[in-house]
Amino acid sequence: MVVPGTPRDSLFILDTLLNLDAGVKPEMVATDNASYSDMVFGLFKILGYSFSPRFRDLADQRFWSAHLPGAAPASYGPLDAIARNRVNLGKVVTHWPDMTRVAGSLVTGQVRAYDLLRMFGREGRPTPLGQAFAEYGRIAKTLHLLAVVDPVDDTYRRSMNRQLTVQESRHTLARTICHGRRGRLHQPYREGQEDQLGVLGLVLNAVGPVELALSRRRRRPAPGGRARHRRRGRRPPVPAEGEAPEHPGPLRLQPVAARRRAATAERPAEQG
Repeated sequence: MVVPGTPRDSLFILDTLLNLDAGVKPEMVATDNASYSDMVFGLFKILGYSFSPRFRDLADQRFWSAHLPGAAPASYGPLDAIARNRVNLGKVVTHWPDMTRVAGSLVTGQVRAYDLLRMFGREGRPTPLGQAFAEYGRIAKTLHLLAVVDPVDDTYRRSMNRQLTVQESRHTLARTICHGRRGRLHQPYREGQEDQLGVLGLVLNAVGPVELALSRRRRRPAPGGRARHRRRGRRPPVPAEGEAPEHPGPLRLQPVAARRRAATAERPAEQG
């Protein structure tokens, strides 16, 4: 899929996840920075996905606290010092039926996630429904931030970094394979780019099984039960105790005169 490099490219990821034919549902969707917003967090959360982007400006992020409408403000203990912003749960409660309808339309394919940006915004300002998704997404965003900066348990942070490392390694391999390590697509039209990306994805998916088969073949012993030693200067293993080493014996060369006499002596016998 060809997607533009915009701050909302994560919505294309959501469209791809919703259009999967089969397979295991991913538990974590890890992305790089500059691909998130509060609305995006809300869309992923309401659809049951854990959106885990990597923030470049982590120190400038805001933590939010949620308080039920009409109830006394809750205390979050030591987190009250950083959670100075409050989520407006009243907007979420008011627009919750419309939010569930949007989620149903996304799951059934009636609307695309990327097209929702035009529905949630009007003249650069979010609509009331967009504000409700943003308020709902701030809860998921705060939980994500707390898991990332947890000083005791780094399981979540390690899992996110591991996923991003796998993605970056795949992209590095794609750049190495595609067009002489340049990783550029020169087709001016979108269909041609999709064809090139499809072929590149096919090659990338084939690299893994081929490399696995080659590694197994390298570890497989040679015919006869003896391993091949291809490195120069490497000696074969010492035989076990009680096992006689296999020696072909000394090489014996017969003189030329002796071979001629033997051949002359065999000729009368062949004629008779």
